[in-house]
Amino acid sequence: MKKRISQRDEYPSRSDRCKAGFTMVELLMVVVVVLIVAGIAVPNIMNFMHAARLRGAGTDFSSLLQTARVRAVQDDRFYSTYIIAGPPQQAYVDVTANGGTGVVAGDPLIGISFEVTPVAAANAPGTANLQGQFLPTGSGLTVKDGSTTGTPVIFGPRGLPCTTQSASGGNVCDSAGGATAFWIFFQDNSTQAWEAITVSPAGRIQKWQYGGSAWTKL
Repeated sequence: MKKRISQRDEYPSRSDRCKAGFTMVELLMVVVVVLIVAGIAVPNIMNFMHAARLRGAGTDFSSLLQTARVRAVQDDRFYSTYIIAGPPQQAYVDVTANGGTGVVAGDPLIGISFEVTPVAAANAPGTANLQGQFLPTGSGLTVKDGSTTGTPVIFGPRGLPCTTQSASGGNVCDSAGGATAFWIFFQDNSTQAWEAITVSPAGRIQKWQYGGSAWTKL
């Protein structure tokens, strides 16, 4: 007697086909696709992380300078912002007036990523281009370098950057010392990208990034 073949026997159900699993070819195809996607995504993620560290260092330092400026106006005195080479790398506003010898409780403080290094202006690119953008045309003002540990960025009681002068009873720092401007340069150790912060004689704090031939505002 001839056995009748049902439709279920001839055509396995979906659940039966799922139980059969994947073939080796299918698994290899999935692995190849995953590797291709990872090869594209990982470098982009790393570049994003490097850029974020450099951008964060510039943003944090700009905020610290703004803190020094506001405190100088509020307290009617001058305040200096120092960079500590570390490790760990830090920057702080010397509100306790210890002359930059170290951070004291109460001093506004930020950390600088291990991947980002403050670099002296003499080793930074395109300084003439940058100076021409944040200083008045034809200005012969010498910009002070706040990137180094020995030169703080100073704001006086009018909220303007200033140069200290000796006076009876101590030092003063105000417009009597003449127009003053600062710049600070940071470089990412991995990508070699650059960022700068400038302080104009009018007290404007501005962030910049270097594009290979010129600086642009952030």
